[in-house]
Amino acid sequence: MVTALLMAGGKGTRMNLDLEKPMVLVEGKPLIEHVLSALQDSSEVDEVIVATSHHTPNTTLHAENLGFRVLKTQGNGYVEDLSFVLSQDVFKDKVILTITSDLPLITAKIIDLVLGEYHKSSKPAMSVMVPVKIFREHGLKPSLVLENLVPSGLNILRGNDTEQDEEVLVLDKIELALNINSPEDIICLKKLWGNSRR
Repeated sequence: MVTALLMAGGKGTRMNLDLEKPMVLVEGKPLIEHVLSALQDSSEVDEVIVATSHHTPNTTLHAENLGFRVLKTQGNGYVEDLSFVLSQDVFKDKVILTITSDLPLITAKIIDLVLGEYHKSSKPAMSVMVPVKIFREHGLKPSLVLENLVPSGLNILRGNDTEQDEEVLVLDKIELALNINSPEDIICLKKLWGNSRR
């Protein structure tokens, strides 16, 4: 059993918009819907839960209206909110795929690939990274670089809220690199979508 936990409770201050980031329209639908669609289409994901906060009330309503289970966090930051959610009994001993709501290019195929690699690993957690060169090739600014690798916003862990030994999976995929954090990122996304005729 794999539970996908979609993190959608952040302030999204870098976007400089009045709108909640998960609700920013891209290709006619909110960012969060692109990610939810990929999770629903995954053959490996059994359940999808959306984590929101008081910063994202419209996102909460939208996810609930779409029929998704919503857990409300305190909105203290990504790490704090994730820790809070993982402390809930509902996640105990489950395999949890955590994903951010700002990865509009993510696909079920990539999610299944990552989970397939996780199932082959002997470690309880997996961190998915993207080479920094992918960002340079597309004119993107990574928010954090660790030894020429950038965290993707997609990770897997066990639901026990403790430090876990993790495998690092490196994937050369723009779908994992393009987090929508600024208006410039949306411009890049539109270019990529135009090129691929999605």
